Amino acid sequence: MTAETTVSDQLDTGAAEGPARRRLRILFLVHNLGKTRHFDGVIDRLTGRGHTVILAAAAKRNGLKGTGLGSSRRVEVVACPTHRVDRWRHMATQLRLGRDYLRYFEPAYARAGKLAERAASYTPEIWKARIERHPWIRRHAAAVGGALDLVEAALPSDRYFELFIKYHEPDLVIVTPLVDFGSYQTDYVKAAHRLGIPVAFTPFSWDNLTNRGLIRVAPDRVFVWNEAQKREAVDLHGMPADRVVITGAARFDDFMELTPSTSREAFCAPLGLDPARPILLYGCSSPFVAPREVEFVRQWIAAIRGNADPLLRDAGILVRPHPVHTDQWNDVSLADLPGVAIWRQPTAMNTDQGLFDSLHHAVALVGLNTSAMLEAAAAGRASFTVLAPEFAGGQEDTLHFHHLRRENGGALVVARDMTEHLQHLQFAVTGDRKLERWARGLVNSFIRPHGIGGRVDRILARGLEEMAFEQKRARRPALWHYPVRGLLRVALSGYLKQGRPSSS
Repeated sequence: MTAETTVSDQLDTGAAEGPARRRLRILFLVHNLGKTRHFDGVIDRLTGRGHTVILAAAAKRNGLKGTGLGSSRRVEVVACPTHRVDRWRHMATQLRLGRDYLRYFEPAYARAGKLAERAASYTPEIWKARIERHPWIRRHAAAVGGALDLVEAALPSDRYFELFIKYHEPDLVIVTPLVDFGSYQTDYVKAAHRLGIPVAFTPFSWDNLTNRGLIRVAPDRVFVWNEAQKREAVDLHGMPADRVVITGAARFDDFMELTPSTSREAFCAPLGLDPARPILLYGCSSPFVAPREVEFVRQWIAAIRGNADPLLRDAGILVRPHPVHTDQWNDVSLADLPGVAIWRQPTAMNTDQGLFDSLHHAVALVGLNTSAMLEAAAAGRASFTVLAPEFAGGQEDTLHFHHLRRENGGALVVARDMTEHLQHLQFAVTGDRKLERWARGLVNSFIRPHGIGGRVDRILARGLEEMAFEQKRARRPALWHYPVRGLLRVALSGYLKQGRPSSS
């Protein structure tokens, strides 16, 4: 059975809820337990069908506390190894970090200077020095990267990781996020191949395949959200197309089932907003996109208040700080600006009722580059932005930003300057139903490509379950791996030792 026929079977919702052939043990490597929040529904479905899910994180900490999984008897939480212990431990990490850095010199990232700077901050100095000293490496980054891919293929699986997997006796291994810079999860993919256990990768977020590291060893299957992510997996990571399965984004399932929890009047009253006027919701961005956003927001509000159109000029404005970037707003007051409020209530990272209510009562979302633009589409709202030169590295210079643009079939209306942006917002405050159609189009193409009415966690859980029943042979080293390993020990050990962290 191929990946493509599996997807068509998954779309048969009756089959998706059929009886399982036997109970499975699924080892889900999540790095930290917070990563489960995008997969709670998938885990619930798997455990609901009688399977056991072992969540393996770098640190066990407080178990399931803080996740959406409650105290399920079929969910176990364990701490997992994160470092090789064999002779290749230093070489493997440094090679992977160097390879991740090289991708940002390839043509697809020609304008991604800020992404390259972030990758450089993780890269050993020995690699940065060599790349700086030899410009031909940058010019031929793809070829050099290809050579490092062969080196990665020759590196053996670490017995330590294999023993961890064998101890838990899984029928399936899942990894996320996998593409962190120099990720140790690569060794779990290698170990699963060596043991003959099916292994899947499920990207954590919409931008993971473009703004982090690489898939260094191809898993048996990659479950992606949409056609755009499939192209990224194939073109940017070298995944065989027949191993990439489009399911949709399970993280939005619960959010899309929310309904307003309050009337418009009750929503506006504590915020001091006039319910009779249209509301613009400003969604702040992450620290990477906008490390200092407060001054920009003030300038944006001033531009709106100076507009000649009274409908826009007098619109209510609600500013929502990014949930992981609230510090910059702690001591900020916008009380000097009439009809403006800052959202001060607690926020949730997933399925945030307050965010849904804010979007429901607003006519549109405005922001620089934020995943809230996807929640906006899920709530039936289009998004608007203006290209700001000071934030270019987190806006148009990123690859994922362009997926949302209206000209690419998304629901994000992009303005080249503030004058054009205000013209767009004049259209937004009229509440034209066209905005809702744009949002629905983005949901259909990006979030739920198999149908706007069906939950994705059902499709993904079924695809994972089917993988676990597939027969897979243990992968043996190729004959050419052995001489390459010998050459590596001689040629690279001294070279890489210069960049190895001190053990003292």
